[in-house]
Amino acid sequence: MWGNSSRISRITQFAPLLAVALILSWVESVLPFQIPVPGVKLGFANIVSLFVLYAYPFPQALGFGVLRALLSGLFLGRLSGVIFSLCGTVLSLCGMALLKKCSCFSSLGVSAAGAVLHGIGQLCAASFLLTPAVWSVLPLTGISSALCGVVVWIPLRILGRYNLPGIGQNMNKD
Repeated sequence: MWGNSSRISRITQFAPLLAVALILSWVESVLPFQIPVPGVKLGFANIVSLFVLYAYPFPQALGFGVLRALLSGLFLGRLSGVIFSLCGTVLSLCGMALLKKCSCFSSLGVSAAGAVLHGIGQLCAASFLLTPAVWSVLPLTGISSALCGVVVWIPLRILGRYNLPGIGQNMNKD
């Protein structure tokens, strides 16, 4: 019985976070602003993923990220891009978790590195599925992604000032 209670508790915590992440993905998809580097976007939904990484254990954060990538592709009609998103998400979350654990990066550094790793994960998928020539955009992808990682971090830093559970204690150690 207690096992089910814990499971239900996790589901009720993650459902609104997942809904917010999907709404942010949709908002980003309808904005006219696009980054002129192939495969790079601001990644508003990563605000929620970064929060989950700091507020919950890694396995839950990884599950959240994978589910978000799958549902986002399904709801936004971008099923062909799901593999790219999944590769980026898994590499990004694994890398951010390692950087967070070793405590050698601030939350800003973790966010920027995660964005760069997401881009590298997508390039890995594109290299395998399309052509190895995609690696020619790595410098532009890296710089653009790092800047997007900073943009994603800013709202969490602002929210952290309000001592929200998971954010205030963990993210404001910068």
